[in-house]
Amino acid sequence: MSRTDLKKFDCSVAQTLGQIGEWWTLLIIRDAFHGIKRFDDFQTHLEISPTVLSARLRSLTRDGILQRQSSETDGRANEYILTEKGLDLHPVLLSLMDWGEKHAPNPAGPRMRLLDKENLQPLPPITVRAADGRALKARDVVVQSGSGSDEKMIALINYRNRQKSQQ
Repeated sequence: MSRTDLKKFDCSVAQTLGQIGEWWTLLIIRDAFHGIKRFDDFQTHLEISPTVLSARLRSLTRDGILQRQSSETDGRANEYILTEKGLDLHPVLLSLMDWGEKHAPNPAGPRMRLLDKENLQPLPPITVRAADGRALKARDVVVQSGSGSDEKMIALINYRNRQKSQQ
């Protein structure tokens, strides 16, 4: 079965999934946030085939999420470093982690704790906040079409708004 090319969907979620939606890709990005840089280290830690890892690293580099550079300590080796675009995925990974700890927890307890480097206090769960700081749930958000909306997106937004008005 062939995969649908998500680039044909003019939707920010589809465009994001087109770049990072494959599970190995997110795990590679996770490991890069933890300091893994070299092909062999990714392969060892993830237990991923070299073919799949090569393809994912190539995609992440092509899409500007990782940058490939020569190792400072071993000029023959390459390292894969998160770019600014890659670093912008940090809240996405934290949100996935929060969701996983809530809905697929380890019975022994949290898998890791994230602390504020400045004061070593635990980070609060990721939430969407209003301009005044209030935490918002999905039902508290109104969606309007933007200037980049195509007909399909406008139809989706209109469908959502009709459903909300009937509730």
